[in-house]
Amino acid sequence: MRLFLLIIAGFTWQGLIWGQRCATHSVFEHNATTYPSYGHYVNQAFDEARQWIEQNPGVKSGGVYQIPVVVHIVYTNATQNIDDSLVYNQIAVLNEDFRRMNADTINTRNEFLPVAADAEIEFYLATTDPNGNPTTGITRTAGSPAFGTYTPFDDNVKFDSLGGKNAWPSNKYLNIWVCDLLFGFGVLGYAYPPIGNVPNWDPGVAPANPGKQGVVIHYAVFGRNNPNATGFLEVVNRGRTATHEVGHYLGLRHIWGDGDCTQDDGIADTPPAASDAQQICDWSKNTCTETPGPQLPDNIENFMDYAADSCMNMFTQGQVNIMRYVLENFRQELVGLPVNVKEQQVALGSLAIYPNPVNEVLNVHVFNNNLFFTQPHEILDINGRILIQFNGTKSQVSHLPSGMYVLRIHTNYGIVIKKFIKQ
Repeated sequence: MRLFLLIIAGFTWQGLIWGQRCATHSVFEHNATTYPSYGHYVNQAFDEARQWIEQNPGVKSGGVYQIPVVVHIVYTNATQNIDDSLVYNQIAVLNEDFRRMNADTINTRNEFLPVAADAEIEFYLATTDPNGNPTTGITRTAGSPAFGTYTPFDDNVKFDSLGGKNAWPSNKYLNIWVCDLLFGFGVLGYAYPPIGNVPNWDPGVAPANPGKQGVVIHYAVFGRNNPNATGFLEVVNRGRTATHEVGHYLGLRHIWGDGDCTQDDGIADTPPAASDAQQICDWSKNTCTETPGPQLPDNIENFMDYAADSCMNMFTQGQVNIMRYVLENFRQELVGLPVNVKEQQVALGSLAIYPNPVNEVLNVHVFNNNLFFTQPHEILDINGRILIQFNGTKSQVSHLPSGMYVLRIHTNYGIVIKKFIKQ
């Protein structure tokens, strides 16, 4: 979520207040209060990813992931009905930032160069709609929100019935809604973290509604050099609001942990901070003392801080690992991996694969005598193509190129998905 410092005028008083530049954390708190199990499962998803990263240091999956995007422009006047050119350059910004091809990488400070990383994640406008018809990847809807604007707390931009636009299947597309987003209170964007495919998720909990998955951006800051980003919005006119919110969508938290020095984003290579960067480029900012060292300044150039767009230029390797883990485990269909079918805990606890990473022979070990295989096992690449089928508990994989693969195992308890790395 991005907060924005606003000068509020036209009321009985004038002054500086904090508004919601990014409402992701506020939306999380709202849903966690309204739906008691929501917060538990969001945190479970994040903790599972973090624990995997800690237990597998240096392990990186192979391949560049490409995510199809649909941009829903929902407008109530001609100004909000932004031009296609802003959509195209926003996709370009996402690709530059997530591939570390942005020109301002030269501004990454020496302290952070060793951890600055290419996420190997790319974005493209969808070419086929949910019915298989050709599409530009852009939809336009004359919206009719009940109170004249859209808010993070009722998600009204995401539903036809609330004056917005229904999502395209969120397991197949990254949905980005562009609208007038409650800007009187400074909301520039928000996103949901990955919760839909978390193990043990309760499908009856409302925030798990797949129609809510995606990113929402205020129309005036969507795209680079948006002509509506004037006045105090000039500091966020480079399209980095979308970069920030897509980071949330892929599992990242604010680098200051939405708290003081005792809070954390759970990622080791983002130094602690006591507060956000407050939309300025204060390169001297160092709000926390690391114990043990080294002592690092606040990482204000990180896309998950609240600096001005001109300061932002990097993700860390730890953040990259989290985002790729999320794609491989919680948003698999989005990048062409096979769907992680509702796995039975008995099956998960009854199977293991080794070694992982593997060079020559992949082994499947069964711990439960009551479990049996119902079909040949399948090894798939990251595009979901079946490369190998085998029976039993061993498969030769030495001929496969290095990279990440998925083993799909059909059992009497259900389908089990296991990821492995071929060295």
